[in-house]
Amino acid sequence: MGLKRFFTMHKCRLCGAESSSVWSVKDAKIAETLVIFMCNTCALVQQANLPTDEELHIYYSHNYREEYKSTHQPKPKYVHRAGKAALDRLARMRKAGISPGAALLDIGAGGGEFVYMAQQAGFESRGVEPHQGYSEFARDEYGVKIDTCQISDIEHKGFGVVTMFHVLEHLAHPTQVMIKVHQMLKEGGYFVVEVPNITQKDASPHNIYFKAHLFYYSRPSLIAAASPYFDQVYVEDEGNLFIVFKRKDHVLQGLLTPSLVDIKGVTKRLDEKGWREYLFKGGGLTKVFTRIPKALNEHKIKHMRSKAILDQIHKLPNF
Repeated sequence: MGLKRFFTMHKCRLCGAESSSVWSVKDAKIAETLVIFMCNTCALVQQANLPTDEELHIYYSHNYREEYKSTHQPKPKYVHRAGKAALDRLARMRKAGISPGAALLDIGAGGGEFVYMAQQAGFESRGVEPHQGYSEFARDEYGVKIDTCQISDIEHKGFGVVTMFHVLEHLAHPTQVMIKVHQMLKEGGYFVVEVPNITQKDASPHNIYFKAHLFYYSRPSLIAAASPYFDQVYVEDEGNLFIVFKRKDHVLQGLLTPSLVDIKGVTKRLDEKGWREYLFKGGGLTKVFTRIPKALNEHKIKHMRSKAILDQIHKLPNF
């Protein structure tokens, strides 16, 4: 369908290059207007007007979960979804060669479901979560180690695995995040990242842009962001973008930026996104049929305790 672009200069938060092509969109949840641009050097799509660090701290500590989930603590259906997602992520980590037993830190742990499921799978797991209600829920319901803090407050080091699921897009300083995670990992450690994929075909056009998502990663831009500190060892980019990185022993000076072909590919995908693609290539027409059994399953567990829900998922085949 093509984007309606206008021109004003903005500096990329990742690589520092200036880009002039921007466009406006509506937040998928609250209809607020957002100004977006794509860096033509590192391919990172990002908001043009980022909030201050103090504003972000207050927002994620008190308001984010309520604004986007309408709840101070996770409902049973969200626990069920998080548990199933944890099962899938642990399976992908096994495919990437990550064995249980390692010390694991989950950053942005939410209600603690992945930390608990990783613990059940044999990892020595713990997490950090800035939202007070969700971190308290995790400690009370699952008995897991969840610290209520920001990533900048983490002092623990020597982890074999650091995970970050749908968190990186919320963080205003991606380079600082990469440095921090590199410092937290021991030699040969793994950084596991999952983010929404700005190039994916199966996201509804009305469910792409959010005020809370400061950055919109693609395979080229995420690999570029990590390149001074990590090597990618496993990538899945159908749907959400899932990458397992391995810690570099020696940090590079500067990003390894994407090729011109990759940058043009991301630009092309942005122009192609729309209802026709979503409905006929992204599976939009069939999603209603997959939602019915999902809703029925979630109805069955709506009165169950959260730990019982996860224990039930833990017993599924191939855990």
